[in-house]
Amino acid sequence: MNVRCLIPFALGLLLLAGGAAPCLAGGTEQMEYDITWVGISVGTMTVQGETDEGGLVRRSIRIWNRPLIALVYPVDTTVACEIEQTPEGPRHTIHKKVLENDFRQDDTLVLWPDQGRAVWSNAVEKTVRHSAVPKGSRDLVSFFFDLRDVLASGPLKADGDYQLVMDGAIHDLQIKMGEPKVIRTFYGRKEAILVDAISKSPTLFSRNRPRSVWVATSRPAVFFADVESRFGPVRATLVKWEIDGKPVEWKAPEPKTD
Repeated sequence: MNVRCLIPFALGLLLLAGGAAPCLAGGTEQMEYDITWVGISVGTMTVQGETDEGGLVRRSIRIWNRPLIALVYPVDTTVACEIEQTPEGPRHTIHKKVLENDFRQDDTLVLWPDQGRAVWSNAVEKTVRHSAVPKGSRDLVSFFFDLRDVLASGPLKADGDYQLVMDGAIHDLQIKMGEPKVIRTFYGRKEAILVDAISKSPTLFSRNRPRSVWVATSRPAVFFADVESRFGPVRATLVKWEIDGKPVEWKAPEPKTD
């Protein structure tokens, strides 16, 4: 299985409500997902977030495959984002490092959403490109963290169109929310909402189609997400969630429904 084709989805849609909302100064939050392919555990994804006392926001996502699989086909990808306030408004600096067998990617995106300005740097090809982007555009990492904040205040408010800046291009994405439903999760039976991400871009999610993404209603977090890829079904399941090193407690299990 070509794991690289799963990375855009894992670093994108799986962050939908899966990343930490900005923590209190000095606070940290981490989530861990088990990535399975046709029922076999093939990798792990971690999502981390923290805000330091100076207000600098750090967010990161890392995905890597299991040791036995890595012996044959190693994969280790990290996307890290820092957000700091400047006289020109917030500045987002996103570092993306991809290692997949013989493939390497080392890109940096610096985005000023309020100014509609972006700079892409490719360390492998040694290129730098300055571009104008629509004001209010979001980088992929921050978009899904921000969307979680919206979900926390009301899922239906997350419906709408968004513009994402990623890999030197601008992608249009529409989010639609379904009705709440009680489902079986790693944490027992919980109420969740089905999220549908519709790509209007010819390249975003072009090889991996989201099939079902379930977001908890009691807490803004993805329980699991299914993707239909050309290699078969792929699922990401939330198996660990900690805030300041302590497990997050869920509400008591909801009553069973028919």
